Amino acid sequence: MNAATLSPGSGLMAGWAVRTGLDLAGWGLRRATRRTDRDRILSRLEARTVAESALAERDALIRSAGHLPL
Repeated sequence: MNAATLSPGSGLMAGWAVRTGLDLAGWGLRRATRRTDRDRILSRLEARTVAESALAERDALIRSAGHLPL
């Protein structure tokens, strides 16, 4: 028998330790998912490519419209 289990505060401390451990483990899993989610990375890359091409197209339209006869 351990004296720590008879202490009134030991249950609170054990509960706190378990909750903290579970929170840390959940945070680690979420972080690992964010860092290695291939689909998310590919979709961001595709969105960036589309945005860059739309920006280039807009710039070309502005440049071509800049020389309108008045």
